[in-house]
Amino acid sequence: MTRLLALARKELLQLRRDRMTLAMMIMLPLVQMLLFGWAINTDVRHIPTVVFDQDGSAESRDLARRMEATGYYDIVAQVADYTEISRALRSGKARAALVVAPGYGSDVVIGRRATVQLVVDGSDPQTVGSATSTAASLVAERSAQLQVLRMNERGIPVVPSGLGIEATIWYNPEQRTAVYIVPGLIGVILTMTMVMLTAMAVARERERGTLEALIVSPAKPVEIIIGKILPYIIIGYVQMTIVLVVGHLVFGVPLTGSLQLLYACAMVFIAASLGVGLVFSTIAKTQQQAMQMSFFFLLPNMLLSGFMFPFEGMPLGAQWLSQCLPLTHFLRIVRRITLQGAGYADIDGELMWLAVILGVVVLLAALRFKKKLVT
Repeated sequence: MTRLLALARKELLQLRRDRMTLAMMIMLPLVQMLLFGWAINTDVRHIPTVVFDQDGSAESRDLARRMEATGYYDIVAQVADYTEISRALRSGKARAALVVAPGYGSDVVIGRRATVQLVVDGSDPQTVGSATSTAASLVAERSAQLQVLRMNERGIPVVPSGLGIEATIWYNPEQRTAVYIVPGLIGVILTMTMVMLTAMAVARERERGTLEALIVSPAKPVEIIIGKILPYIIIGYVQMTIVLVVGHLVFGVPLTGSLQLLYACAMVFIAASLGVGLVFSTIAKTQQQAMQMSFFFLLPNMLLSGFMFPFEGMPLGAQWLSQCLPLTHFLRIVRRITLQGAGYADIDGELMWLAVILGVVVLLAALRFKKKLVT
């Protein structure tokens, strides 16, 4: 028993000296609790919505105001046709569109059946369910209110046809899960492998004793960082191609947009992910510490990027935090290009975010990689 306690005490002393591992043990449950308890919310609210009001009546404007008052829809713009609706959905400006046909107001006034259309971006099934169910409930409630109002006005039990809503799902009308998941897997797989591979790069050089060769070389820190990134970009492209081909042939995932544009955007994302890994490798002293930091980074990427949970369901603080993650922007890019056929004008904002993140992480990695032997 004495020997057992002595061994246990020795292990605790060694663990105390490894401050990185000790910090991970404390921070991991804390971060998980904060993410799952605060940031993760499957109840999608504040869905960006555009309105195509062909009627222009007081009743149609009242319907739009009632939708926004529920807290589930944010009216972001008025559009003039279905082309503008498509452009708004492809660019991510909106996730849904309310379409009011001509004559809606007069139909409501005389008690005739009036139907509105709700166009929803089907590339996110969770948003589809929340948007359609909330709109259906709102229309049913408004229809009942109008029915009671007319009955009171006429003094007889008149039963009008009421209001109806027609939900139209674009880009994934069958709501197949694979169509939504597989494009996102490209970003997740690349994040896992790229960050992990490069996170151990400098740490491996240090453990093997080959760091001195880099230190005495004439190459500048930025050149060393970029030189370490380039080989892994090829690996990333191979992985991306495998997922695209298998997803298309086996799961029937559409490839609507330009593959050239997708691969060009992937270059920026892969480089940004590799840069994050290199920053970790310059902080960690061993490959084990680099691996731990990589896993710690993957957790918020999986939960906050929109891969598993709807982005609109997160609180504002979590949404701002997720904007700092490369995966958040690449998921939007890859889904818009493959499912919606988006062009450069539809993704230029997300690509700009990726470029800024890439510049920041490469600069951090270069500043931390000092051309001297750090013991």
